This record gives sequence, C-alpha cells and structure tokens, in this order.
Amino acid sequence: MGFLSFNEMYFTQALGRLEGRTLDKSELYEAKQLLKLLDDLIDERYTLLNRTLEEKYGAVSRLQAILKAHDESPFPIQKRILSNVEYGDAEMEVESVCERLSKRMQSGTTPSDNPFLADLIHYCQWIPQQSDTAYVFLLRDAFLPYLYFRGNDKSSLYPWVINRDFLWQTAEKGVDDFFRLPVYEALESGISGYEDFSAFCRPRIRKILRKYTVLEKTLRELLGGIQAEKILVIESGYCGTVPLTLAALDDRVDFRLYTTAPFLYDVYREKIFCQRYENIRSFELLYAQDALMKFSSFRNGRFYVKTAAGKEIWEKAVNEYSAILSLK
Repeated sequence: MGFLSFNEMYFTQALGRLEGRTLDKSELYEAKQLLKLLDDLIDERYTLLNRTLEEKYGAVSRLQAILKAHDESPFPIQKRILSNVEYGDAEMEVESVCERLSKRMQSGTTPSDNPFLADLIHYCQWIPQQSDTAYVFLLRDAFLPYLYFRGNDKSSLYPWVINRDFLWQTAEKGVDDFFRLPVYEALESGISGYEDFSAFCRPRIRKILRKYTVLEKTLRELLGGIQAEKILVIESGYCGTVPLTLAALDDRVDFRLYTTAPFLYDVYREKIFCQRYENIRSFELLYAQDALMKFSSFRNGRFYVKTAAGKEIWEKAVNEYSAILSLK
C-alpha cells in the first residue's frame, strides 16, 4: 500500500470510466485535472509515477487521447521560477522580509495585473477570522495570505517556514515521503470522511515522528508556544501533509486549504476553498511565494530565510503585495 499502488488504482479506475464513450462537461473536466496532476509532478521532478503509469497502462497517452477525441486541450503547464533565481548569503526572519516589502511599497508601485490574485483574496476572505484562534501560515506558499491577515491588524499570526527543506534539515532527506504515506494508505483502504481519515492518519504520523526526535520536539515546542484556544493552519493545499502532522500533535489544530488533489476532494470537503486543482500552481508560483525567499535555517525557535538577490523578483513581489492591498 502507498503512493504508487493507490495512484495505479485511482488512475486505472478513472480511465475505465472515461474511455470509450462521449463525455459530458464535468467528465472532461475530470480528465483534464487528472492529466494536470501528472504534468505538475513532472515539473516538480517527481517522475516515477508518470513513468510507471505510462509504461504499465499507457495512462498519459490515453488521457491525452480522450481530450483529443473531444477537441479539448490539456490545462497549460506553469513553469517554476526557482531555477533562475539567485539568493543572497544573508539570513533574515520573515518579519524582516515584510518590512523590506513595505519600505519598497512607499516609493510607489504598480499593482500586479495577475488575475489569480483576486481569487487568492477571495480565499483569504473565506477563511474564518475568530478572536480565539491563532493562525499559522505555512511558507512559502501562504506568504501573501499572511500579508493579507497582517494588513488587517490581526494578532496571533505565525509565519512558519515548514516545508520540504525544513523537514529535510531537521530530520533527514526524503522524510516528507514518510509523512505522506498514511494519506495514501487511508485512501487505498477506502476511507473518505475526514473524521475517519484523521483517525487513521494521526497515530501513524505520531509513530513516524517518534523516529525523528528533533523534529517532533521542534514542532511540539512551536505549537506549545501558542496560547490560543484554537489553531488554524493556512496553506495552498494538495495532500495537507504538514497540517495533518501538526494536527497529530495538538488537538487544537484545524486547517484550511485553497484546494487539494481531486482524490481528496471528499475527504477535505469542508476544509478547501475550491475544487479547482488546476489552479494550485497559480497559487504556488506567484513571485512572492515561489521565488522571493527560501528556507535557510531554524534555530532558537526562529525561522530564517534567504531572499532573492536580483531586483526583478523583489519588484514583482512588491507588485503582488500592492495588488493584495488594492483588491481588499
């Protein structure tokens, strides 16, 4: 059971439903989302699933043929910016990055015309704002939502850079795959409702964490430093691995995602803003979230990042920040 076996089952079952007949609009939309899942993994350099599904089942070719037969085109692939970005050597905390952005705003900027930013604002507005709740923003992907909440003078905001680089540095390379495994095991077992899904995943996540004592201690101390009655974790989405891991350690934790993978729509139904998986890269590949900074280190309870050395990335990030303020 796991990532490959679940996806083999999921894609072959979907192809069995979609092939050999005329599809309606919603079914074609599903086929396009399935192909987008595989295209995105390739762009993230996760090639094994795509290669396995094509070699064993011709899945990619069959999905492309389904769309071609209905005169439909795949969703476009958005390329990452990161391969072309150089970062400075100096470390700084996230709040210092916010201050630099604000100073650059004072000199006057032109708001970004990226149409997706309006949807990001709607996502932020959808997130419940409650006085008894602390908000944890998982960076880099949720940096602009953090700026949105920060601009509302909302207290109890925590910008945490808990991503793959943090996990690898705090535990070991590839450890994020172990935390995703319970998600796929639950799905392969046929679990769909969130309560049952969470009950399945949490003890397995805690068991994994016991093997990585530094990581577990770090996460527990971060959560223990929050005094609020509730904790709401904010991120872009997909599997929700980090929110699930935090929830496994603290019963106060809940989360909200912009979207998720189609096979998790039913599981996360109340926790996702939309079922438009094809937009997740538009969320993640904004300049402020994909390129402006990268995780550098965690020490003394603080997250440190390095920021883009070139002016262009800063200018584009400032323009996105300006658009967030103008669209509110």
